[in-house]
Amino acid sequence: MPQVVEGYTWLTGRTPLPQLWTLGYHQSRWGYESAEDIREVAGHYRKLRIPCDTIHFDIDYMDGYRVFTWNEKDFGAPGVVIREIADSGFKSVCIIDPGVKLDPGYAVYDEGMEQDYFAKTPEGQTYVNAVWPGDAVYPDFGNPEVRSWWAKKQSYLTGLGVRGTWNDMNEPASFRGELPADVVFTDEDKKSSHAAMHNVYGHLMAKATYEGLKQADGKRPFVITRACYAGTQKYSTVWTGDNQSLWSHLQMAVPQLCNLGLSGFAFAGTDVGGFGADCTPELLCRWVQVGAFSPLFRNHSSKGSTRQEPWQFDETTIAVNRKFIELRYRLLPYFYDLFHECEKTGLPIMRPLVLHYEDDPETFNLNGEFLVGEKLLVAPVLEQGAVKKLVYLPEGTWYDFETGRPYEGKQYYMVDAPLDVCPMFVKEGGMIPTWELCQYVGEKPYDTLKMLVFPGNGTYLHYRDNGADFAYRDGAYHLYEFSGVPGQKEVSVKLLHEGYTPYREIVFETRGF
Repeated sequence: MPQVVEGYTWLTGRTPLPQLWTLGYHQSRWGYESAEDIREVAGHYRKLRIPCDTIHFDIDYMDGYRVFTWNEKDFGAPGVVIREIADSGFKSVCIIDPGVKLDPGYAVYDEGMEQDYFAKTPEGQTYVNAVWPGDAVYPDFGNPEVRSWWAKKQSYLTGLGVRGTWNDMNEPASFRGELPADVVFTDEDKKSSHAAMHNVYGHLMAKATYEGLKQADGKRPFVITRACYAGTQKYSTVWTGDNQSLWSHLQMAVPQLCNLGLSGFAFAGTDVGGFGADCTPELLCRWVQVGAFSPLFRNHSSKGSTRQEPWQFDETTIAVNRKFIELRYRLLPYFYDLFHECEKTGLPIMRPLVLHYEDDPETFNLNGEFLVGEKLLVAPVLEQGAVKKLVYLPEGTWYDFETGRPYEGKQYYMVDAPLDVCPMFVKEGGMIPTWELCQYVGEKPYDTLKMLVFPGNGTYLHYRDNGADFAYRDGAYHLYEFSGVPGQKEVSVKLLHEGYTPYREIVFETRGF
């Protein structure tokens, strides 16, 4: 199976190494309606010492839902609140929809009409439907000139200090019935139809966005898209769309994300806590335990539902969320190493057990646990009220991540899992790199590496670069090789490539010996 994934992603493209901050924790809500809402959320995270890197701005930050505009009435002068929260380490991601408001005098609409950049009816008129701004027209992303135009528009956002773009509603969505099959779009150099171009519409929007962000600031672009196609992983991360605050949707998250990973989409996540309906404290606590190991780790919810930042509930909920978000931040070098591997091999970060144990029938439909990389097994509780978890461990010896207790594989175990516990196991020979806890990426230098070493004969490659731009492709990185010795606590270290800043210190912590 790994060979199939490697071959498929060789054909369709592999997820590129992301900026390091994008692997931190993200907070979002359709319902932050003012700059004051944004400041309040940012302030609470820092006050409660819950790490967080990113706050997402949903559609309310725009002026009347017009794309590439700013709602000064509720959000103040353009970009001011973005710069304010940046002083506390927060990066901002803003939503953008493809639908352009039909509004003569609005620059984006006027430019698109003048250049003939919008989809047409078969009779040659600009096609009009409705989305958030009301009557709207649709950029023809199959036209390379339109993509170039849209790419340049990203500089409006980056000029405000925005660090990533979230493409939504790009199926394309429409409020007055679906787009007819015969709406005229372009397929590169020839006319086509909505029927033919529907599945790649979001893909092409993501491509334009990626290229625009890269041109604007030279950093590795952070793009999220709701609609995508085979190969979109080259340009964008994805999430599983508008889920609900239901236990069944938490249970769905594991197979959804594992299947996305097998399909080339290594950088994916779900709306932690659920988008629609009202989240409960227990559900949020269990969902954050899945989110902490999902490549994209974002809490997002819908206007009209219960707010679900951790402090909206009780002290226990705050403590459990803090515990697992802090764990995510300690494990950032492990996730980053997996993304480095993914760019080379296409293998995902979050993996079903069957990917590495395809001869073990017990793994074929195992939807309640997963691997992060090849050596770390995570078995979250996904059922309401449960405080124990039935865990299957494949062949080999596995060690409890926290205690180091050994378990022999090829059998099931019933393990304790109270609300603040997510069972985790490391396979023999496993090594897990960790960093000192920070409240956000960039708070202080990551100058010390702590390697958690478990018994067994193993080798681990650890990758290190500046976490931001493309200099690594010209050799600006360090690559370390750690090798364990069977039955001993000793680990040898070899520098395989030298092109970046070395660690001030590398320390080892043994577990299970």
